[in-house]
Amino acid sequence: MLVHYRKDYQKIAMGLLSLLPELRDEQRFKDEFHWALEEENPIYLWKDQEDNHFIAVVILELGTDYVLLRRISFTPSERSGRNVYALLTAIHEEYLDRRLMGTLSTQPLITTWGKANE
Repeated sequence: MLVHYRKDYQKIAMGLLSLLPELRDEQRFKDEFHWALEEENPIYLWKDQEDNHFIAVVILELGTDYVLLRRISFTPSERSGRNVYALLTAIHEEYLDRRLMGTLSTQPLITTWGKANE
């Protein structure tokens, strides 16, 4: 289930983002998170429907006709294709009027998801 970020989810979101290798540097990590908040870019957490725990976080960037998936991070035990595809489908459904796109690191996931949904 897609859950919009709230201030009381900050530790969870930051913990999930810290799992990304490119954000292991603490300053880079803080800059990315604060940039998303300051620019009012959507941050969503993904809640597992079976045990009701947060298992992923995404940072999006919204354009007039696109949604850019900037960051996506899952807990190590939940990085299955099923979970990733369910999250991408939920984002797509949230922004039906916009095209889902990715960065150099997230586009392969979106491409694979798109092919599976054809």
